[in-house]
This record gives sequence, C-alpha cells and structure tokens, in this order.
Amino acid sequence: MATSGWCVDPDTVSSAAKEKPREGEIIALGDGARLEDGGRAEFQAKVGDRVLFSSYAGTEIKVGGEELLIMTEDDVLAVID
Repeated sequence: MATSGWCVDPDTVSSAAKEKPREGEIIALGDGARLEDGGRAEFQAKVGDRVLFSSYAGTEIKVGGEELLIMTEDDVLAVID
C-alpha cells in the first residue's frame, strides 16, 4: 500500500456525491511523497478537511466493515470549506 496518499471516508459525502465530482472527508494521511533529497513532501490538506475528487479516483477498500478510498494527492480536485 502506498504511504503517500490520502484516505477518505466516502460515507461522509453529501447527497450531491451521486454526481461527479464526489466529496469526502480526509480521515488519514500517509507520509508524503518521497523527495529527491530523501525527505517527504508536505500535504496541501489535513485530516478533517473536506475534499472533492473524481468518481473514478482512488482505490476502494474495506476496513472493519467500513468502506474507504485510498488515493494520491493528485486525485484531489479541491479542498472545500
């Protein structure tokens, strides 16, 4: 599993999520993409932020009966207030 992606709970989406793009809440972050100097890139968003993403973004997984999406930061279209 990649550690530079975002984990989003699609069950926290609004009713508008039935249309493209979808909305969800970031519930976990990985370590960030590896930089050439060996460090890690910082994320543009944080846990708890609501984000918009394409209907086809990420990989769906089930953890403890809860459906989640794992996606890269590039999959996120926007952070919304």
